[in-house]
Amino acid sequence: MPKFLAAGRLKASVDALSDTRAKGALMDFLVVKRTLALKGGTTVPLATGEPAFVRATCELASVHNNPRPSAASEKEYFVPFTVGTDKGGFRKGKWLSNGTGSTIGGTTWANVIGVSTDSPRRAGLVPGYEGHLADLMLKEASRSTSKPSLGELAIWTHRHADIESVIGTESDPIKRGELLQNRLISDLALSPGEISVLFDTPACAIADQDIVPTVADPVEYLAGLLPPTTAATAPAGVDCPLDLVTALAAKPFVILSGASGTGKSRSTLRLAEALQSQYAGSVSGQIFQLVPIGPDWTSPKKLLGYRTPFGRARKGADGSDTNESYEITETLRIILRACHKDSTKVPHFLVFDEMNLSHVERYFAPFLSLMEASSILDDGENAPIVDRQALSVISEILDAEDKESPEAESARLLVERDQPLTLPPNLFYVGTVNVDETTYMFSPKVLDRAHVLEVQAQPPSEYVAGTGAGRTIDLVQANDLLRSAIDDREVRASNSADPTAVVDLLATKHGIDPTELASAKRLTLKALDGCFHLLKPTGFEFGFRVVKEVHDYLHVWIKAQLAMGTSPTDAMKSWTSGLDRALFQKVLPKIHGNRSVLGDGLKALAAFLDGYHADNDPAAQFTLGIDEDIRIEPSDVLGVSPGSFPISTTKLRNMHGRLISRNYTSFIR
Repeated sequence: MPKFLAAGRLKASVDALSDTRAKGALMDFLVVKRTLALKGGTTVPLATGEPAFVRATCELASVHNNPRPSAASEKEYFVPFTVGTDKGGFRKGKWLSNGTGSTIGGTTWANVIGVSTDSPRRAGLVPGYEGHLADLMLKEASRSTSKPSLGELAIWTHRHADIESVIGTESDPIKRGELLQNRLISDLALSPGEISVLFDTPACAIADQDIVPTVADPVEYLAGLLPPTTAATAPAGVDCPLDLVTALAAKPFVILSGASGTGKSRSTLRLAEALQSQYAGSVSGQIFQLVPIGPDWTSPKKLLGYRTPFGRARKGADGSDTNESYEITETLRIILRACHKDSTKVPHFLVFDEMNLSHVERYFAPFLSLMEASSILDDGENAPIVDRQALSVISEILDAEDKESPEAESARLLVERDQPLTLPPNLFYVGTVNVDETTYMFSPKVLDRAHVLEVQAQPPSEYVAGTGAGRTIDLVQANDLLRSAIDDREVRASNSADPTAVVDLLATKHGIDPTELASAKRLTLKALDGCFHLLKPTGFEFGFRVVKEVHDYLHVWIKAQLAMGTSPTDAMKSWTSGLDRALFQKVLPKIHGNRSVLGDGLKALAAFLDGYHADNDPAAQFTLGIDEDIRIEPSDVLGVSPGSFPISTTKLRNMHGRLISRNYTSFIR
């Protein structure tokens, strides 16, 4: 009768192994040891073409006992030593190809593993390696942690195996544990020195209740491997940054500026991770990708890949031999996943870390152009990000890699329908910006096509207390807002000759009083006219796009208030707050220059937004050159009380202060 380890005993083993001094490097070492034992040699190639390496990786880390999982799948391998770290224990399917085989080639491994220059490279233990194992694979000793138990590791390693051949009819729990531990020592060919350095060796008991007739389901003993859930049953209660969600729903491209370490990337990644969990049962693969920008990025190739005639020999779709290939990037993969027929309503995210480390206008040019074109053209196929010919090659390569992956299915369907790859409406783009001597400033072309948010550094006490993070919106509400934006982009709901028309939907579809809405629209146009009038002499006037996107933002802003349970009347009371944010994000970012360019224009603009005109103090008026007097007349005042636009006026006064002290200012710097 088969004998398998019960889920409860396996869970106890995982918990025991995770609470030790072991590092993730210990798993890589064990994979090498098992591969060497299976081959019976002193060196072995650690590559996916080596069956012994594939088997060793599967035995030691596979979640589902699948030796060759989908490379795109998220939780195919598990390393119990890394539970509680940012790795979380789980590894993607591609860990088979870029995990141990890549890790052991690093310089930190040079005292333990030698790697040849052959192709494929061969790995083997170097003389004296046992003296370096502890430094590489164990954390520093403390009173609260110990070395991993060899017996618990034996239990984990046999999670998929019928152990009847190992323990036979043995009834003593301790002796069962000893038999399993001895089998592990034999299977890994562990030396006494390795065992002494790396493990605690008291035998672990395997009681009668720890043995069952069928293999345990990993869901029962791996806490992060939850049963599939759908978006409809996802839990609420997760808070997301309101300003970020609103800006993304209004326009899919958002730039986050602020000092290094203020959490710019973190806020977006947390939103994306929360949505990933919400859609766990309805999508395959990751819905977000962090893209670290390199300082040498001078073309879109790093993002979109490129065709090459020098790839590996393969069979083409027509059966002929070819070396034609395509360098497929992670960015391209997530664009294809967002296009998948089952994911068209699921928000996907590209997060560009330190976006201005290179010239954005060079490497990001296709996105800047095509995001605009796809929202204007009736036929989205006229704005491809990858043409049909290149997509055919991409499809062939993805099919050879994993025909069942969502990106392969998307590419194959597009090729079958003779369509190019376009930017999907459910893909959102967030770029983070640090400003120092190593970075480049954004051009007006870039700033004009994004919402620019500023992430303020908090006092240390607020970081510790978790306060001061700004207004939030519940995850379910955020998801609804983003999905609504996706729907609007699909039908181009705001694509009208009248840039104010989109806010009229608030009256026709969302119960906003038409009279209140008309008054709010007049305030918005008066604010935009005043900003235009004061900025035009400095060269920072704005065009149709800004006017349209300010109204797009206000449309989403009021929808967000309604989604959070605010009544239509109270939601309209926040209109000025939304307009304040819209001006900050769309009008102010392009402003920069010295005193001769700007004069006191920023000070005058702040006064205007506080409800003053040219004859007040402070005056909404300034002089450029000898006699050019730019002023807001009493008939053009906003009719608001001071402090109605606190975000914009504070920023303008700070910029003016830098202008006075440094003779130069900009929105970001």
